[in-house]
Amino acid sequence: MSQSSLQVLIGVLSILVVLITVFLKKSHDELRDVKSKLSEKKFDTYNEILAVLFDIVKQQQKLTTISEDETLSRLMNVKRDLMLYGNDKIIRKFFEWEENQLKVGYRLWNWAELAALARRDMAYQSTSITADDILRSLFRNRHEYLEFKEEFILKK
Repeated sequence: MSQSSLQVLIGVLSILVVLITVFLKKSHDELRDVKSKLSEKKFDTYNEILAVLFDIVKQQQKLTTISEDETLSRLMNVKRDLMLYGNDKIIRKFFEWEENQLKVGYRLWNWAELAALARRDMAYQSTSITADDILRSLFRNRHEYLEFKEEFILKK
């Protein structure tokens, strides 16, 4: 192989390496952007789930008034977004929550599990916050919570 042929081959290989590097970088950036947008959509969806559920709790405690139509509309929007952005565990837990609307304690327990799963899915895979911790936060004191838990959750 002559000196000039070797230089041409090195030049062609260099151009190929640069093109492959540019292509890989562009693909990586596009994938990162898609993941970022998905994360934002998940956050918005999970945030709305928690907002709706807190509104329901506040309404039950007579702290606020929200029409049933508005609540149902928001829940349908959440369900739509969950189908697109939620992971399987979150979707199944949401359906379980919907199915248990007439069981007061169990409904709240499902809600707390849903909140814990959303938290874990968003960024805290190794979180030590549990559904029990989240549900406990809704009560004024530990004794009140333990009575509620004994009556409505442990007897399911």
